[in-house]
Amino acid sequence: MNALSADSSSVIDALTAHVALIDGDGEILAVNLAWRHFYDSNGCHLPNYGLGCNYLELLAPLAAQAENPAASEDNRIARAVLEGLRSVLDGSATRFQLEYPCHAPHEQRWFLLTVTPFAPGYRIRAVVSHENITALKQAEERTRMQALRVAGSFASTVESIALAIEKRDPYTAGHQRQVAALAGEIGRIMGLSEERRFGLHLGASIHDIGKISVPAEILNRPGVLSEPEFSIIRQHAQTGYEILRGIDFPWPIADIVQQHHERLDGSGYPLGLHAEEICLEARIVAVADVFDAIISHRPYRPGHALHEAIEELQRGRGKIYDSTVVDAGMQFFTEVSPEWHRLHRETNLPIPTLQL
Repeated sequence: MNALSADSSSVIDALTAHVALIDGDGEILAVNLAWRHFYDSNGCHLPNYGLGCNYLELLAPLAAQAENPAASEDNRIARAVLEGLRSVLDGSATRFQLEYPCHAPHEQRWFLLTVTPFAPGYRIRAVVSHENITALKQAEERTRMQALRVAGSFASTVESIALAIEKRDPYTAGHQRQVAALAGEIGRIMGLSEERRFGLHLGASIHDIGKISVPAEILNRPGVLSEPEFSIIRQHAQTGYEILRGIDFPWPIADIVQQHHERLDGSGYPLGLHAEEICLEARIVAVADVFDAIISHRPYRPGHALHEAIEELQRGRGKIYDSTVVDAGMQFFTEVSPEWHRLHRETNLPIPTLQL
């Protein structure tokens, strides 16, 4: 059958994407007007706009260099396209797509390559389309930059809150910094996304914000607390939630603060939540919080040995502490140096920036 009827040719010529029709061997059978205009404006040198050339053979020399350590991005793109086109032609894939840059000397451009199979019974076996998505990518970049600005504003808000806490209670501030650093390492080991780890770090950095309402003489009491005094301290999780719930964070900051003393078996406070009712970030902060609380000096006792903190977490693993979180923590807790602890506790390190 003919590669393309007159009506079909009119249809593809109406498309703004650059379109080529390929046979089963990879030969270019037809191209549309947009393809021709792109070739003319970019000084391409294939004869007759590539008609009669083999698309696979055109890509092969570039793709062959992709394994070279010095290979360019063009080499890697060529290999991906070559493999994608072959997979559509041999029927092992129903579609192949790839975004790639195609920058001009004075303009940055991006295209979306789509390879789709053609209907059976025709010499044409695949449609290759290159669609200019520069406007979309530019919009994505504007959105990304706006998100970074918003994230920076949230981080500044959290840093200001943390500073206010430090002015009142340096011990709590140091503890929060330490827990934030530990929680961040746990999140990294667990494979949380960078954005989610950023929110986790923010929440951990002010997880004890509610203690701002606890009288200083109770917080810094060198002896054992009475039951009424301990009840006052226990209110800090809910108080922190009340302080933060009106801030429209894109992360569960208020929930982290409220739930970091909840336990899997429902024995925690203030809500007595069970297992999955507790958000993952709060389960991570809970483990980091317990670990740091045990090894750190308190007004009423010296810090305990590292092995005691590890034993406590192992005893509670899967019962009151999330087993996955504990296991991730163990990969870091057993290796961290005293200098690491000192740095994160005593130094007001800036909150890590978010890279979207």
